[in-house]
Amino acid sequence: MLTTVYETLAWTSPSGEVLPRLATEWSISEDRRTYTFHLRQGVRFHNGADFTAQDVVYSVTRALTDGSPVVRQRARNLENVTATDDYTVVFELREPSSAFLFEVADPTGSGFSSILTESAPAHGTEPVGTGPLRFVSYVPGSELALEPNRDYWDPSALPRYELLRVRIIEDEPDRVAALEKGEVALIRTDTIEVAAGLVEDPLLQVVGTPAWTIWLHAARRGMTADGAVVRAAWLSLDRQGLADTAFVGEAQPWSTSHPLLAYGLGPTELPGYQRDVEAAAQVLAEAGYEDGVSLELLYPEQDEYPEAFFDVLVASWAEAGVRVEPVPVDRATWLARLVTSDYDLTVTRHGWYANPYRYVLPRPGWQAPPEEVLPELISALTDLATVSDEDRSAVFQRVQLLEAENGYPFVGVVYVNTHHVYRTDLITNAVATGSVSGDRRGLYLSLAPTG
Repeated sequence: MLTTVYETLAWTSPSGEVLPRLATEWSISEDRRTYTFHLRQGVRFHNGADFTAQDVVYSVTRALTDGSPVVRQRARNLENVTATDDYTVVFELREPSSAFLFEVADPTGSGFSSILTESAPAHGTEPVGTGPLRFVSYVPGSELALEPNRDYWDPSALPRYELLRVRIIEDEPDRVAALEKGEVALIRTDTIEVAAGLVEDPLLQVVGTPAWTIWLHAARRGMTADGAVVRAAWLSLDRQGLADTAFVGEAQPWSTSHPLLAYGLGPTELPGYQRDVEAAAQVLAEAGYEDGVSLELLYPEQDEYPEAFFDVLVASWAEAGVRVEPVPVDRATWLARLVTSDYDLTVTRHGWYANPYRYVLPRPGWQAPPEEVLPELISALTDLATVSDEDRSAVFQRVQLLEAENGYPFVGVVYVNTHHVYRTDLITNAVATGSVSGDRRGLYLSLAPTG
């Protein structure tokens, strides 16, 4: 609903480019505290109401008043939002920020960026937006039905089909069976193994896109308080082995940016991201750990990592003298220890971030604070928060390099593909790249019926 029925003022592509949507253009004040958006005119909501600046003010105010804690956290820097005329909206911030544009332009519409109308009867049961698809019906746990919005402001974006039925099939085997019987045209698989098993079917097309981030974290407390231990662990990390073995080639080594982010440095461009066991062992020896170190790797047992994932990690680290024991715990225990830095190493999984700054920002509470670990990072992040669009690439890369050179406590490991599989006798196209962000809009609009 957030990405097809509703729309945002702007949207962020996986390459990191911010593009117009309900706003045609915007300007940012020199002090980076005032954002002015000029809105697209002639847009109508699905109920026929005109889209104006008052709808933006209503939507943002409603999100901040009734939204979840995550919404309020993402908008914590927002001081005020006002409509200066029917097609101009001004956001005023408490502190200077270049990142605020990415919050407004989150294509998933999460947070406070989806635009609603006060004239809609009930947002939770009869969604009304300006998007290319209109809400038809929803049966909880069964099916969502959408149809093209023939009054959409950009007719060229509309699909050729008359109705889109999104069936909710929780169990992967049932999903595959429905696809093979022709009951559905496209599915998303849960596991790499299932996707691989469908590749040879001549009627099916399997599309993989890098969607899930695997991160490793060091608390920089206790056994990992010494930065040498962390640098040795990161230097001996076998990213390529994880991609090839644990994820059977359906992953790629990555850095502190998404592989599709145009201005981020990849793993081959960052110091310490290429595996060097000898250098790792030397770092330990010079720090007084000639016999190596022993660490625990805490992880939530409910998360499904491939069986070989921890085997590859443990074996690669052992070669450098970093002895690691994986310790599974229940999610509540893991979370309590994660947010209080009560661990040696841990692992987390994340999706794509519309705001690329989040790939390099410290995780408050998850590790020792940056002023203890890397004081130079504070000024670099301040520069990143206020940088101009023209200089964003250089400053972002400077932060990446600073973190890589010093073995910062969180580090990218691999990006793992998710897969969509479609029947070529039912549809002729399915562009899944946008789904990296959790944005179904591009995928749904790309679907073209066969014949």
